[in-house]
Amino acid sequence: MTPPRERPTAPDAMSPTTGKHGVLRVTFEPRGERTVVVDQFWRVPLQVMPPSYQDEDGQAFLYILNPTGGIVQGDRLEVDLLVRAGAKVLVTTPSATKVYRTEDGGAAETNRFVVEAGGLLEYLPDQTIPFAAASFRRTTRVEAHRTATVIMGEILSAGRVASGEAFEFGRVETDLCITTDGAVRLLDRLDLRPRALPLRALGVWEDHHHCASLYAVGPGVGDGLAGRVAACLESRKDVHGSASAPDEGLLVVRMLGHTMPELREVGFEVWDILRRELVGKRARALRKL
Repeated sequence: MTPPRERPTAPDAMSPTTGKHGVLRVTFEPRGERTVVVDQFWRVPLQVMPPSYQDEDGQAFLYILNPTGGIVQGDRLEVDLLVRAGAKVLVTTPSATKVYRTEDGGAAETNRFVVEAGGLLEYLPDQTIPFAAASFRRTTRVEAHRTATVIMGEILSAGRVASGEAFEFGRVETDLCITTDGAVRLLDRLDLRPRALPLRALGVWEDHHHCASLYAVGPGVGDGLAGRVAACLESRKDVHGSASAPDEGLLVVRMLGHTMPELREVGFEVWDILRRELVGKRARALRKL
């Protein structure tokens, strides 16, 4: 299940004359009582800092940085994470990902995460904020061993809501595929085009400005987990959400919130439920750099 290490190539849809081709490749292995980085390569606009150990139990916490301040027209970002057997990793970002105006060609991010036997990957980035006229495509492939555990999150915002700029982006696409031992477990695609389908419409986002998704896959995802998450969501009036178990060992959670603080609070409660059940420890407030 080792990912290829050949030189990445830019997506055909991107113009090679604009934007930057950011690359990040990191391999994690357990060494003694800690998970450590044994191989890494990065190229701006992607960068990482040395891992920290915030839980004090050997799980590596890695922050993916974009020192350029955001994603601009023509950027192609490729992230390749390999979690070796028994390694335990949490990956996050120090702040929101901003996607600036892209008049021609858009920007793209491609992620590939491989988690070997008994490994743990928690991937919890901050929200993505598409500015007016932004076009952005994110493709994520997760390849997990049947004994591995993966908890993933994604938050999409309507735009710079505080500045009165909501649903003015051109297009945002997300494409997630999770496989276990080569078998497809989940395909989840979003194609948001406010001009073609007004997201404020009934049955879509309505008056909400933020949408969060959480995914959990692994042998510890039992039948009762979706019910406990659903009960948590039903107890909150400020966020609308649902939890479902479309397949054995798989959980999908979707939430809509009016404000980021509300959504973060409920999302933290859901993550706490997942983490206690699947990882054996409580959720913690992530340090921001």
